[in-house]
Amino acid sequence: MGDIPVIINGTKIALTPQQRENVPTYWKWICDPEVNAGLTDVGACVSIENEYEWYDNNVAKAGGGSVHFDIHEVNGMRLVGDCSLFDIDHAEGTAELGLIIGEKDCWNHGYATETVALLARYAFHVLGLSSVILHVYDFNERAIAAYRKGGFREVGRRRGLRLGARVVQEIIMDIVPGEVAGVKD
Repeated sequence: MGDIPVIINGTKIALTPQQRENVPTYWKWICDPEVNAGLTDVGACVSIENEYEWYDNNVAKAGGGSVHFDIHEVNGMRLVGDCSLFDIDHAEGTAELGLIIGEKDCWNHGYATETVALLARYAFHVLGLSSVILHVYDFNERAIAAYRKGGFREVGRRRGLRLGARVVQEIIMDIVPGEVAGVKD
């Protein structure tokens, strides 16, 4: 772990570049029904070969349109999740945020809240963006709470979406400079 550079350091978590050697862990998380239940690509469990292909095509070859990080606990640097800013549009100053805390024993410890705040700060202060958006299902209360604590605000909803047998709402949230929790702009 010592040779992987920390890009962003928080008090609870540190963000490092994603590593191909972690693909089996990402795959384990995405295929866990409890972890996957709140993701907007719910049910996305694919073969491990497809997960490697996703990594090779979307992370390893990422250009200016996305940035991908692994989330580690600061204490011990255990890999606990991953996150990204994607659909980055420098001309419009926008990006979309996504994250997963895959280690369930790390849920409800503020890791997601700190991650969204650190990613938003990175988007504004490093990438020079002016708005970050995210999408979350209405039943994912833990994630919604983390996003709000990080500074995101609800800006709209898509209603009547089918997710298997249930009908849900997709909440759209965003953040702009000056709203990041714990950051003075």
